[in-house]
Amino acid sequence: MSVAPALEATYGEKIKARREHIKMDREAFAKALGMTADQVDSLEGGSADITLDQLTAIANTLGTSIAELTPDFVSDLDEGVCYQLPEDNPVIKGERAGTNYYTYNCLVRTRTMPKLVPLLLEVNVDDPEKAAFNAGHDAHEIIFCMEGDIHLKWGDSENPREVTLPQGSSFYIAPGVPHTLTTTKGSGPGKVISVNF
Repeated sequence: MSVAPALEATYGEKIKARREHIKMDREAFAKALGMTADQVDSLEGGSADITLDQLTAIANTLGTSIAELTPDFVSDLDEGVCYQLPEDNPVIKGERAGTNYYTYNCLVRTRTMPKLVPLLLEVNVDDPEKAAFNAGHDAHEIIFCMEGDIHLKWGDSENPREVTLPQGSSFYIAPGVPHTLTTTKGSGPGKVISVNF
């Protein structure tokens, strides 16, 4: 996998720089936030997780905006390219209704397009009658059928629209549309490439 450069600054470093810029000492900052000095040390040292609510309170205390405390974007591209080797592909088991429904093989992603999520999806259920719907998601999705005949159901899970798509087919699913994929009955696992954006 290509190695992304470190962020130029962390949230903690940005917070510390702003606190020092306005000449607020650590103790006064901690008191204003209802924290201990040790908690502020962890925060500014980058070892503490920060929620959006906490970041908002910190920005208000420091008289600045969340944007000013956010680390600068650093590209993870190497002259326009980002790659991922096979041994670095994250694999996630996707269970639905207690069944090993999908296996997600996560393909390369880049900070330059954070909403782009490409997956090699193994469809493990081969009976459309056992289809378990998702609730739809907020991304657009394009799917290419690589292996096996894919049975797509969408819409109302009680009265779905459905179609069987042979290998080589592709389709688009709009945001918010409940859907599910299986392979055709008895045909075994299938594989699709799914790109969410």
